[in-house]
Amino acid sequence: MGWVSAEIKDVKESYKFENHKPQTIKRIPWPVCQYCGLVYLKNKVTKWCIQKGCLHELHKDFKSQL
Repeated sequence: MGWVSAEIKDVKESYKFENHKPQTIKRIPWPVCQYCGLVYLKNKVTKWCIQKGCLHELHKDFKSQL
């Protein structure tokens, strides 16, 4: 299990900004990012995720935003 933690740590340190690519899908009233699947809801967490880009889950502050 030690090697898994080391890999996760390396991934956490490799955050970089990548733009979202929102698109509309039939039967869904909100845009969805074509790359990461983020649904553009109108709330604080979604706004933060949009600002941080597609790799928002790798950002160091991600868990504190939930």
